[in-house]
Amino acid sequence: MNRLTLNGFRLTLAALTLIVVGGCAGLDLARIPPLDTSSTQPIEGKVVWHDLLTTDPKAAEYFYSKLFGWEFRDQDLGRGLNYTLIEHEGRVIGGLVDARGIKAAANVSRWIPVLSIAEMDAAIAAVRAGGGDVLQPPLNIPQRGTVAVIADPLGAILTLLEPLEGDPVDRVAKPGDWLWNEIWSSDPQATMAFYQSLVPEYSVEHVGETDGYYYFRSSGAPRVGVMQKPVDRMVDTWMGYVRVSNPAETSSDAEQLGGEVLMPARENPRGGEVAILNDPSGAGFLVQKWNPDSEAADEQ
Repeated sequence: MNRLTLNGFRLTLAALTLIVVGGCAGLDLARIPPLDTSSTQPIEGKVVWHDLLTTDPKAAEYFYSKLFGWEFRDQDLGRGLNYTLIEHEGRVIGGLVDARGIKAAANVSRWIPVLSIAEMDAAIAAVRAGGGDVLQPPLNIPQRGTVAVIADPLGAILTLLEPLEGDPVDRVAKPGDWLWNEIWSSDPQATMAFYQSLVPEYSVEHVGETDGYYYFRSSGAPRVGVMQKPVDRMVDTWMGYVRVSNPAETSSDAEQLGGEVLMPARENPRGGEVAILNDPSGAGFLVQKWNPDSEAADEQ
């Protein structure tokens, strides 16, 4: 993503942080619950949350509730602003932000991951030293910790979180849970160098001799994949995977619910089956069938 394109996302991210982290006085941020109370230990480098920025909230809620069984619960933050929590089987797994008020030339709908980091000041310094952009400076959420929104040097956007207490414990993903996260990069080597400076805990593993697929490990578990982006004209981006039992069936259901199949279900060379989908507003994600007995990302 070039600098001009990146600037086009600043309004988007400003709106996201205004609603989610309260860049506006008078919001009741204490109504945003903690991510998970099951652990008091942070896990540096783990993706702990996903926020959906969408231009069609009602369609998104219907789509994901039917596709994955997700439930949605509005949190009134005051001043007429809502932040919608996404729950799956009693666990809060993400949030939804209404992007209809954002004026932009391009579609702003997207999933934005939240990455746990050890110390925010050090992370922000690493972002700037590594050529990234701080789109939203650090802000505090009372029950969660300190958050900031950044873009890496190639334009992939994510949120950083220095947790107030701990992060959700590693667990095997069930169908309908977030399973894995990847960075689709125009320069995987540069991307890996940046994120290793951002998350010193990361070590890098290479899958196969010719595959060109890498992933980060921290605290003994795989965390994030890095691969060459499959389409040159697309911007560098983070992509999330949801675990499903049958990607082909899920893809068919997604189409009937108003989504789009960008890549039909096929065998993943790294295991299982995978498909690429868009939701009704154009936010992209992947669905994956996975064997939990294999060493892989379903520890996320």
